Amino acid sequence: MTVDLTQITKNRLNIYLKTEADPELQIIEKHNCKKDILYFFTNYLYTDRNVNLFTSNEATTIPFIPFPFQEEAIKEIWNSIMTWCKPVKERDDFTNVFIEKSRQMWMSWIIVWIFVYWFIFHDHKYLLISQKWEDVDKKWNIKSLMEKARFMIRNLPEWMVPFLYSKNQQGKRYLNERQYLTKNNIYNPTSTWSITWETANPDAWRWWTYNACLMDEMASILYASEINTALSSATPTRIFNSTPKWIWNEYYRMRELCYERQWDNWQKLPPQVKWLRYHWSDHPKYNTDWYNWRIQGMTPEKIAQELEIDYNVALEWRVYKEFTQKPEVIEYNPELPMYVWLDNSHWWEDPNAIVVMQPDWVYWNVINCLELQKTPEECAEFLSCQPKFVLTYSQEKFLNAYKTYNWRKALFVSDPYDTKSAMGNSTILDDYRKVGINLMLPWERKKVEQIQKTRSNIYRLRYDHKAVPFADAVMNSTYPVRRETSQATTLNILPVHNQFSHFRTALEYWVTYMLENPIIKKDRVVEDKRPIRDMRTWKLIYR
Repeated sequence: MTVDLTQITKNRLNIYLKTEADPELQIIEKHNCKKDILYFFTNYLYTDRNVNLFTSNEATTIPFIPFPFQEEAIKEIWNSIMTWCKPVKERDDFTNVFIEKSRQMWMSWIIVWIFVYWFIFHDHKYLLISQKWEDVDKKWNIKSLMEKARFMIRNLPEWMVPFLYSKNQQGKRYLNERQYLTKNNIYNPTSTWSITWETANPDAWRWWTYNACLMDEMASILYASEINTALSSATPTRIFNSTPKWIWNEYYRMRELCYERQWDNWQKLPPQVKWLRYHWSDHPKYNTDWYNWRIQGMTPEKIAQELEIDYNVALEWRVYKEFTQKPEVIEYNPELPMYVWLDNSHWWEDPNAIVVMQPDWVYWNVINCLELQKTPEECAEFLSCQPKFVLTYSQEKFLNAYKTYNWRKALFVSDPYDTKSAMGNSTILDDYRKVGINLMLPWERKKVEQIQKTRSNIYRLRYDHKAVPFADAVMNSTYPVRRETSQATTLNILPVHNQFSHFRTALEYWVTYMLENPIIKKDRVVEDKRPIRDMRTWKLIYR
């Protein structure tokens, strides 16, 4: 497919000059764009130059001309959003869109552009969700979703988005980025229509309703299950876009629904999902030579994940490759003891990870989990059922379930470094003791030893559907990926610290403590009556 960018740029410049001086032609062009989204894409959209496709001789901002597979994606997504603008009798079955793709297929760009199109011509509200704020809205970083939308708007003619312009003191009109293209959203000052964003937290959806929502790189979103469930009541159209990342996460479950299969006792079946799949071979510019160049230095796992859309490949750099279980229905059993695993935030930058578990004579049954973005002192008050802060929906939901457990007799297992001062002379251990919770701490402090002990016992782990974020974190925890050509000499023995680290670390503390203080004897569970030693005062503590 040959594209003459010079001629296309000249044609667009002619359209711009003609419409700039002719108000009647502007009305006609607006009507053409509103009537046909592909007309808008092929005549008014510009994009950042892709260094994999174009040479440095081309301009950094070039016209966007969709390839055939991209035109198909535009039409399918447009139809899904349009479905809810039609009368009920004329609506199609597909209202949600599932997209699995290879890397660099420009799906994120296309979806954001579609949102901007509907925002301009049809007065809609949209929500963008990704795991980290840098991926959603980082100013002047074209990788982020909101900056893609701003980039598009900056290159549109003024007459197409007059509501985003203001007048300065000299009476000249200018694009008011400070007021209308803010860091938090893009909005129309003459109405309530907007494009806004959220990071992937359990309460990301609860403040408004939207015409559509994009969950970008959904396979990497930790709370994808909770967000997806609640979005079903906040928006009629959900768009799931990602490259594959292992199985048994929410993204993989949505793929199973595309095959009209459902896991046992899982959440209710959502409205029909349109399945779109774009392999790198669908791209006219990607050929065998490009593929051979692209895979240089990539591990087999990365090739399968980034290019081949393979879910079942053995992830080479996973910390716990052995853990592949799918969720089950596990109810709280009052006859079994209860343990709460904790990974407290020492500097309040990371969330406090909370995992509720009940062991029987064979399995460790994880029944609930939560990440609490609070100080350790506030987390201790929360676990003592005396929170002094306003609860979000997910926190209130967890606390209501937690109160039904026999939490007063629970054993709390945490980080051995919680004996160190967190602020002033107070330690995390002291913060918990103030509310009547005594933390049990393992003796082993070496992370490598903790991981080895956990790996040999990971087969005993089971989890309920409420604990899917915990399982996702364990499955997706990895070591730093090193290419075959890497010259690094340091040992690659410590996992990457990211959004998956906290639940995994809480599990490792529990396994280490359990092996040091065994409570399971043959075919029955007994309460551990032995005293433990306080690692800070070296005094014996009797339970």
